[in-house]
Amino acid sequence: MMYIKNLFLSLKEVFILMICQYVILIASVLVLGINKSLVWGTILLSFFELIFILLIFRKKRFRYKNDYYFPYLLLGISLAVIYNMLLFRLGIVFEPVENINIMLVIISSGIIGPIFEEILFRYFLLNNLNKFNSPIISIVLSGIIFGLFHNNLITAIYATILGIINAYLYVRKNNLLIPILVHISANIMTQLLIGYNLLIFILGCVLFLLSILIIKIKKEI
Repeated sequence: MMYIKNLFLSLKEVFILMICQYVILIASVLVLGINKSLVWGTILLSFFELIFILLIFRKKRFRYKNDYYFPYLLLGISLAVIYNMLLFRLGIVFEPVENINIMLVIISSGIIGPIFEEILFRYFLLNNLNKFNSPIISIVLSGIIFGLFHNNLITAIYATILGIINAYLYVRKNNLLIPILVHISANIMTQLLIGYNLLIFILGCVLFLLSILIIKIKKEI
């Protein structure tokens, strides 16, 4: 019972901010209608997330060591390429949302969203879980919870994998910028992929191995 209580307490920031997001979405649909809310709801959510990010960065002092960030960008890109190429090969295709400019999607889902989610799920949730779990359990649990907050099974699986990887990197390096860069590069690359291509899939696998090799050589993990 105490464990369940601690788990729910660990989720308090996640629940509060997710409720705020749903309120914004519901309000935009009720006021503007479904079609207009696709654009303006995205803008309002991004504005809300940006305010949260600025407030947190002003209040908290995050540690940014002199890390070598390039392989983490490659890691995010390779994860997006491999996973999406597998989905395309299996015939699982998500229809692009109409009436939303690609630049708005990249800014909201590719930049602001990942920063917001890494602060929420890695900085708050993972640190809360670490107070009463071993690091391994906290890493896996935070990744699963991150996946469960996504809107369908396919996305949830990908988010869980990405969440576990980013949680491990954050625990290992204690540098929030690393999972942020992995998440941003993965999300932006996802928006640029339009169909299955064997060469791109192979390139994704090569980039994944290259990123791991560079990280190992640099003794980053």
